[in-house]
Amino acid sequence: MTTPVYEPPRGSKSYLTYVVACAVGIAWVVWWYVGDLVHSVRDRVVTVPVLVEPTAQVPQPPAGATIQATELAMRVRTSDVPAGALGYIRVGDAVEAVAVAALIAAVAAVALQISKGGLFDRRTTRLLDWVVGLTVVAGLLPDFVRQMGWNWVVSALGWDGRLPTPLVEPQYVPVYLGVLLVTCFRFALTASQRMVRDQAGLV
Repeated sequence: MTTPVYEPPRGSKSYLTYVVACAVGIAWVVWWYVGDLVHSVRDRVVTVPVLVEPTAQVPQPPAGATIQATELAMRVRTSDVPAGALGYIRVGDAVEAVAVAALIAAVAAVALQISKGGLFDRRTTRLLDWVVGLTVVAGLLPDFVRQMGWNWVVSALGWDGRLPTPLVEPQYVPVYLGVLLVTCFRFALTASQRMVRDQAGLV
């Protein structure tokens, strides 16, 4: 008696379409980040998002509402930026580009693995572990590295008065939800793999 082999469901070619879409996404991410870097290098400026306290020059709305802080995009000539600070900013940008592209590639690898009938293979769960790790790296690490450079830039400008605060908005909620979703899927696959082994390939 031969052991039944898991066959991917009909319409599995749609997985390949998904993989192609991921490849297009990687190309777009690389093009967008490289283009932004080229513009920054060509213009010899670096952009630092900051929050400043309200001043008399900032219009205040009526009816008792007040502006707590004002968001600004500060453009600084790279010649006025310490080399170390510029390095932090560039490294943060590079980490974000590489991590996002790698995350898309990992998701595409999961889809490709499923399209080949490897839904219950251990390689699929290992790929999901990579997806979780890359989600955390892509969502949190770039802003952490860039913030060190932005703080350095602000302090090195000899700001008159209270220093503005670099605007950092880590994607805690999307990262948290993404990790939960992928981890839940991984737990389901792990349980399914045990069932496949117990049923001697009948599942």
